[in-house]
Amino acid sequence: MMMPIYPFAPNRVLRLYLGGYGIDQLCGKTPAEDTRFPENWIASVIEGNGRAYHSPGHGISKILIDGTPVDFPQFLRDHAEMMLGPAHAAKFGPVPGVLVKFLDSAEQLPLQMHPTRADAKKYLHSDYGKTEAWIVLSTRKINGREPYLLVGFNDKLDRGLFTWECLDGKFVKGETMLNKLYVSPGDVIIIRGGLPHAIGPGVTMVEIMEPSDWVIVPEINCCGVQLNEKQRFMGIDPEIAVNMTDFTPYTIAEIREKFFTVRKLLEKQGTSTLTSLISPAECGYFSASELKIDGQFRLAKQDSFAIGAVVEGNLNFGGTTVEQGGSFFLPYATKEVMVSGNGRVILIDPPRVS
Repeated sequence: MMMPIYPFAPNRVLRLYLGGYGIDQLCGKTPAEDTRFPENWIASVIEGNGRAYHSPGHGISKILIDGTPVDFPQFLRDHAEMMLGPAHAAKFGPVPGVLVKFLDSAEQLPLQMHPTRADAKKYLHSDYGKTEAWIVLSTRKINGREPYLLVGFNDKLDRGLFTWECLDGKFVKGETMLNKLYVSPGDVIIIRGGLPHAIGPGVTMVEIMEPSDWVIVPEINCCGVQLNEKQRFMGIDPEIAVNMTDFTPYTIAEIREKFFTVRKLLEKQGTSTLTSLISPAECGYFSASELKIDGQFRLAKQDSFAIGAVVEGNLNFGGTTVEQGGSFFLPYATKEVMVSGNGRVILIDPPRVS
C-alpha cells in the first residue's frame, strides 16, 4: 500500500570537519555535541565518502516502512513512476536529481569550489556539477566568534597569487581575498558552481545541491588531514581544476543582491502559509519553499515529488508524524496531503523536467 509520505531514517555522515551540535539540538538530543558526523544526508542515492576514507554504502538514505529501514535507491528503482513520476524517471532515471542535508559547523570548513554542470560534463564526464544553496536555520558563537560565511572574491583578488597558493596547497593571503558575511537564521544563499566559498563556524543549515560530491579543496591540510593531489583536485589537472573558479570580484552588497534570495508568499490557508525560498528560475536545478503550519494546511502537489525537512515542531502528514529534525519523501503519486500541527517544514522540489 502506498504511504502519503515516506520518513527517512537518520543518516549522519562522517566528514573531515567538526560539527553536529546544531543538528543534535534540532533533534532534541541531549547532550548535544560536536563530532566528525556534522551532516545528515536526506534523499541520498550517492555515497558520502570523503577524500580521506571510503566505506561502501556510507551516506545512502533509508526510508522507514512500518518502522523497518528500506534501501532508498532500491525502492526508487522498484517504484520509480509512483515515487518520482513518469516524466522525471524518463529524463533522470530512478534518482531524485537533488541531494539535501542538515549541516552544522563547529569550525571553518576548508575553502573550496565546485564545478559548474558544463565543466563537470566536460572534465569529469558527469551529468551533475554542484550548484548548492544554504538555508540558515540557527547560529551560535564558537570561541567568541560570530557565525559567518566566506562567499566570492572581494576587491583584494589577485588571481595569479590565488592560483599559485591553490596549487601550492597553503593559503597565506588567498582567504583574505574572499568576502566575509555574517548571517542570521532565515538567510537563503545560492552558491553557484565555480563560486569560491567556505562555511564558517557556528552555522546550522539545510543544504540543497546537485547530487554529486565534486569539490576542489586546494589546501593540503584539510581540518588536520593531509590530502594528496587527486583528493584535492578531483583527479584532474590541478590548473584546469583551479580555472573552474569564478574569479569575479564582488562587494558584500553585490553578493547579497546576486546570491541571497527574497521570500515570496505563495499561499495562505487560515494562519498557515506557504512561502517560496528559492524559485525554479533563481537556481535551475532545484527549488525550495517553507510551509509554516499553525493548525493545518492542505498541501497540493500536482506535477512533482518533494523532499521535506521538518525544522520546527512535530508535524502530521496524512496520518504520519515527523518530528522536528526529521525528514521525509513526498511521492509524486501523493497529489495532496493534509498537514497539521504547529511548526515549519522546508520543502525541496526537484529539477524541472521540461
